[in-house]
Amino acid sequence: MSELTIKLIIILIPGAIATLIFGKLILHKEWSNFRFVLYSILFGIVSYLILQLIINGINLCICNDLPELTIWSNLNDASAIPYKEVGFTSMISIIIAFIASMIENRKIINRIASFFGISGKYGDENLYSMFLNSKSVEFIYLRDIKNQLTYHGWVKSFSENDNVSEIRLADVAVYNYSDSEFLYEVEEVYLSLNKQEIIIELAKTKDNGKEEPKQE
Repeated sequence: MSELTIKLIIILIPGAIATLIFGKLILHKEWSNFRFVLYSILFGIVSYLILQLIINGINLCICNDLPELTIWSNLNDASAIPYKEVGFTSMISIIIAFIASMIENRKIINRIASFFGISGKYGDENLYSMFLNSKSVEFIYLRDIKNQLTYHGWVKSFSENDNVSEIRLADVAVYNYSDSEFLYEVEEVYLSLNKQEIIIELAKTKDNGKEEPKQE
């Protein structure tokens, strides 16, 4: 590995940090290596630009003593690694990751596009994630068709891949699927089920184990 390659890897650290945080805070399918590198480069460039703007603002308003970032002028110089700049940019990249995650999770871009009639797309996640992530979803019925069981509880967490839906329910009552006969109660349950073999319904009320379902 050449010195220039090592320098480029170090310079990309802020972008990689932001990408890792961003990936932890949003709902998404597994990223390819190309997409991860692309996000790292984009987050890194934005972080360095913001640091440059901060320096320019301080020089303009307070003093004129802070030097320009050296990353722009000596990128091809393998021996000159701007460790301080990488450190400050890494701190900025964390803030950027949180802001980007908020924008993504609140669908701000999609809402703006919908307001102007540009697009009706709600986001990148599928309907399963969108439905369970909705603020109106608390208590649900989860119908396990294969095992002929119905679970009633409130959603604590969930995830999925291409074939399997995972969900964690609390305050769970379990019923027969066919006749809704009550079987037992548990404090929490973790379920990993085939997507094609479940039905999720939004529970309308909860009254001593007798709920009125509303199918979505």
